[in-house]
Amino acid sequence: MTTSANRTPDGVATETTSASAAPSAIDSVDRERPSSRREAVLATALVGLVAAVVLFGLAFPELLAPAVAIAVLAAIVALDLVLPSGELRQMVGNRRTS
Repeated sequence: MTTSANRTPDGVATETTSASAAPSAIDSVDRERPSSRREAVLATALVGLVAAVVLFGLAFPELLAPAVAIAVLAAIVALDLVLPSGELRQMVGNRRTS
């Protein structure tokens, strides 16, 4: 932190303080966490997915098991895209580069 004294034209001394722009621990944690908007979109999408599976199961009871399996896979992919570990993204990235 730097403090300097300045004189104005009417002779009054003023002090100005400037802090350095060093990143703090809070800034680094915020960058690592997904944003709350992203989490809200994911939660809404998962609720919609569950509702779609329920409605599909009511309309076509014999196809409920495949619908649940597809929904679970979609939820896993969505969670992997949002969560910080990103193992699925790393596997997909490795496959694309080869």
